Amino acid sequence: MIPPKPQFEALTDPKSVLPILEKISFLGGITDEKRALIFQYFQVAHFTKGAYIAKEGEEPSHLYIIQGGQVELQITDRSITVSKRSFHVGDCFGEAAMLSLINNTASFVAAEDCTLIMLSRRNLNKLRGEAPDIFCQLMVNLARDLARKLQYTDMMLLKMQPGSPIHI
Repeated sequence: MIPPKPQFEALTDPKSVLPILEKISFLGGITDEKRALIFQYFQVAHFTKGAYIAKEGEEPSHLYIIQGGQVELQITDRSITVSKRSFHVGDCFGEAAMLSLINNTASFVAAEDCTLIMLSRRNLNKLRGEAPDIFCQLMVNLARDLARKLQYTDMMLLKMQPGSPIHI
């Protein structure tokens, strides 16, 4: 059975984000006042276990923050699918494809029922025009997150090498 398509809604209760705020590196160093403005651009959606959040080959439309649940990053070469990484509460994903302006090179699947906070490409561009200082801080934070993800991938590759002394 195919899970139903989620409905995207505006984030009407910004206080619902506060319990996980310290886990969201994407919002690091942002003042309460600026964060309140950013929250106006966010949407929320609920995905059921097994639902595709973003599919390989599709045009990226959002970056996502997990408010509840778990998401799997899956890569495939058409003959085999590998779960590369799990994302948990507070983790951000989808930014690499959205910022690189290429179609998704991997899929994100709800590993369990989850709630995601999302920032659409349209709203990110709107934020860029309306609050360039906040936009710049978010871009710095995203760059740091992407650098950490690149380091994670490097460590995975090293770990796969026979005789490697590296342990993750």
